[in-house]
Amino acid sequence: MIVQPSSPPEPDRLALTESALANADSLWRAEMRRNYGPDGVLVYGFAPEGQGGLGTALRRSYEARRVAVALWRHERRRGA
Repeated sequence: MIVQPSSPPEPDRLALTESALANADSLWRAEMRRNYGPDGVLVYGFAPEGQGGLGTALRRSYEARRVAVALWRHERRRGA
């Protein structure tokens, strides 16, 4: 097995993932407010309701946010 050293994150890629995460989070929060009111994120953010039902706008925004978080974490780890 050949182990390649991890390269540091490229500032542009890290900034891009941060921007994508901020946008995805904003969309998810807007859907949470639309579905559950102004305290939706506080009340349901870590509950199954925060994921939304299959095929709903809330589920799509939740999944987009989940992917954005994973990409951002991956890019941050490259620099560690």
